Amino acid sequence: MKSGNYSQSQSQDWDARVKKISGDVRVKEAGSEEWSALRGEMPLSAGDSIKTTDGVAEVYLDDKGAISVGRNTEFELFALAKTESVFSLMFGNIAAKIQHFLDEKLKMQVRTPSAVCAVRGTEFAVEYSKLSKDTGVAVFDEGRLAVSPLDDKGQPQSEYVLEKNTELAFTPSQKRFRVMPLARLARYRNPIAGMRMRILALRGTWKPLNGIRKAALRERIFKRNVIRRELDNPRRIIKKGKRAARG
Repeated sequence: MKSGNYSQSQSQDWDARVKKISGDVRVKEAGSEEWSALRGEMPLSAGDSIKTTDGVAEVYLDDKGAISVGRNTEFELFALAKTESVFSLMFGNIAAKIQHFLDEKLKMQVRTPSAVCAVRGTEFAVEYSKLSKDTGVAVFDEGRLAVSPLDDKGQPQSEYVLEKNTELAFTPSQKRFRVMPLARLARYRNPIAGMRMRILALRGTWKPLNGIRKAALRERIFKRNVIRRELDNPRRIIKKGKRAARG
């Protein structure tokens, strides 16, 4: 999916925006190999990716949800259609607070290399280790999550439903899965509590952006990073100057 496509209306797609909270946060457009440093906030399109090292970011979905992208994480917004939104966690961790979906047509998935998580409005966390291939999924004080571990061919196995205050953790070699009371992933409670407060605040301040405004903000951020790369590469500037002189 190409980023920068704003032809669909807000009622069809989530109005997604990312905000840097701290540290090093980078963004990348679909089809690009260039990661651009994020300084503040920017609108997102389907296919955009977010990567952190020592940084933390938050993704807002209208004023209906927030996703915290933790440190050492790569996260892609694969599809933003409200009827079938898909987010991919390549590695690292996310925690989310999503308002209950009253419309059964609204669907959301979070995918990792080892599992598919079907979200109904809920508070949840997902983590995946690129090194150990270990996966953890948890639901907190409300909602539910249907988790399907993937086999070595990437096919879903049995589905496990997580109710509030439960978690599921597993490794690729594991054959038996058991939903347990919340323990290992309880550390995500504080980030989720903070998101509850921020979502309440968003409901009084959220202002939709039209397509022209979104495109302008995105272009400004990516263009600014191109200029910065050129300033960091004096040879490129010298070459441009020589070409201009010859012209």
